[in-house]
Amino acid sequence: MYAFVNPSSEWLTEHLKAYIRYHAPDVVFVDRVEDIPESAPMTFQYCDGWELNENFAVVNRTTGLINAYPNSDALARKDHLAAVVDYWTAKRPESILKSHVPQAVRLTLDYAEYVDEALMAADDLTLLSSLEENESKEGKDREWWILKPALVDCGAGIRLFSTIEELASNLELAEYEDDEDEDNTTSEDDEDEDEEEDESQESDSIEFEKADDSFTPSLSTPGLDSLDALITTSRPTTAAVAARTKKQKQLRAKRPQYIFKAGGRIPSAQMRAFVAQRYITAIAPLEHRKWHVRAYVLSIGRLKVHVYREMLCLLAGEDYQPPWENPSLKASLTNTALQDEDVVTSRDSMRDFWSAATPDDLFSPGQNGGQDGDNWKEDIFRQICAISGELFRAAAHTMADKFTTLDKCFELFALDFLIDDRGTAWLLEANETPAFYQQGVAGPISMRLMESVVCVAMEHLGLAHVGEARNSAVRKRMTEVLDETKGLGKSNITEIMAE
Repeated sequence: MYAFVNPSSEWLTEHLKAYIRYHAPDVVFVDRVEDIPESAPMTFQYCDGWELNENFAVVNRTTGLINAYPNSDALARKDHLAAVVDYWTAKRPESILKSHVPQAVRLTLDYAEYVDEALMAADDLTLLSSLEENESKEGKDREWWILKPALVDCGAGIRLFSTIEELASNLELAEYEDDEDEDNTTSEDDEDEDEEEDESQESDSIEFEKADDSFTPSLSTPGLDSLDALITTSRPTTAAVAARTKKQKQLRAKRPQYIFKAGGRIPSAQMRAFVAQRYITAIAPLEHRKWHVRAYVLSIGRLKVHVYREMLCLLAGEDYQPPWENPSLKASLTNTALQDEDVVTSRDSMRDFWSAATPDDLFSPGQNGGQDGDNWKEDIFRQICAISGELFRAAAHTMADKFTTLDKCFELFALDFLIDDRGTAWLLEANETPAFYQQGVAGPISMRLMESVVCVAMEHLGLAHVGEARNSAVRKRMTEVLDETKGLGKSNITEIMAE
């Protein structure tokens, strides 16, 4: 077997190679995907996604696996995920997704002036009705909503709102251009004033994506310089950076540069696709801070889904207060990208789920169903397993064109779940190329996760040491929650074409 290992978190590279070698002692590792010979009988690729066209070309001609599906937008795009849940539960009201995914309304937002039209044009008028009813209510009695751009990660562009006016205030105003056919005359004074105004606006703008090639990842900005948020917390080696520089520049040239307006207003004319998700205020804070559970979900082939037992608790940077008392995103959102690196480490914002808290730390008597000890955690894990299996099944059946599952592919997702004050798990979103942090408990969890991912992948290829005690312990960390191999039937896709 020939293997190409180039993950976004490069500190995991040697660990991945070691465990691949454990299953396939004769494996030949290559530094470039081009070095895999045409005659290779079997291949395994774990790459960071920069050169998927070349990587998929290898998959076409060999037996093997690659750690990406051709398309998984049905899960990764927030608007498509909302559509999957809507389509699936419309005919299956008994589905667990109905009661464990917050209601979400898909929106196309242009400018602040056109919010009313956008709300009227939405597929669901629930949001419009809720915002209108909120006008006459006090903040604590309102239904609150969270606005999320469909395509942007790391917490960028997220806003809380409860009225139409608050929603509009988050968006930029329309920028009208003079019609040259109607008025071609502009005085030199006007041009000077316009240039000064443009320079002022540029200085007030907040750059979302930097074009600087010297980008250095950190916990406060834990992504490579792209909207795909290929997250890493270690500095790339000089050789690796040099090898990818040309490709990165080509990719950056194709992507829009998102510039937030003064005051943090969202450039909706560039983004356009949003979801408004019902914001859950009835939560159980951990050490006075909001938190969510990050579960790692492995989808392999066509289609088996596994949930990794070890999970992370991610805590907000500031003590929690409901949005009507404190609208600060650092208190209301648990995304570590919104926190400074020293805050993440000093306040221990990443915890191991199984040892993070006890019921007494979170719930009032009777709120968690009367469960004691770690039973409530087992219940949450069971909920997460059931939700995850149902979600992937729904995506594969309702939006197959945007969740293209193939036998030669696998992909690791991070699903984020909010736990309310009754111990109910709510699916917030799914993330491709999840963050692997090296700090604290997150580093060892990531390394053990990679062992289990490789184990399942080698099992899929028929290479895993099924009977060995070491392998069995690693395999048990993965809980299979879905086997839809027969349900989906045979795919008629024979080749993955490059863009």
